[in-house]
Amino acid sequence: MRFYFDFENGEEAVRDNNGFEAVNLKQALADALDVILEVADEVAAKRPDDLWTLVVRDQTRAPVAFLPIRQDPVQDALAA
Repeated sequence: MRFYFDFENGEEAVRDNNGFEAVNLKQALADALDVILEVADEVAAKRPDDLWTLVVRDQTRAPVAFLPIRQDPVQDALAA
């Protein structure tokens, strides 16, 4: 199955035009969490007041999950 990860904040959207293959939705959600871990600190550092969401879409581009992108509070505590 093909899934797409779009980033949205209510005013802007960054669309995933390529998508990726996953066996099922469970795998797609696990991959989405990995993406969030990779980008959360960068997104929060550049625009700390924006609330971004990773929207997981299926092959028909219908949304199947909305995952908030937040900085990792554990990592923040360790950095302090």
